[in-house]
Amino acid sequence: MIRLEGTVTYDGGEQVRYRAGSAALVAWEAYARRQGIPAYDGNAPQTMLHFVAYVSLGIVEGFDVWLKSVDDLEPDEDLDDEASVVPPTLEGASRE
Repeated sequence: MIRLEGTVTYDGGEQVRYRAGSAALVAWEAYARRQGIPAYDGNAPQTMLHFVAYVSLGIVEGFDVWLKSVDDLEPDEDLDDEASVVPPTLEGASRE
């Protein structure tokens, strides 16, 4: 089970906790496709984290509009490493 959690701090100082599961990562993948960027190449980890928080909080306004009100985002874990976001393939698993 994938769980991404952290805190969003808005410009006015308000802090809001977020908790996201795999559905937020599916939304991120769809957003990345629409924007023409690779979802998991490691070049946009902050964009991914912010988008996951945005989705998990159920924000109605557009992502770019919401992002303008965000001062900081602090994940509960270090998610700069793609391996901590994408679950590893089980040892011995195959696609056959």
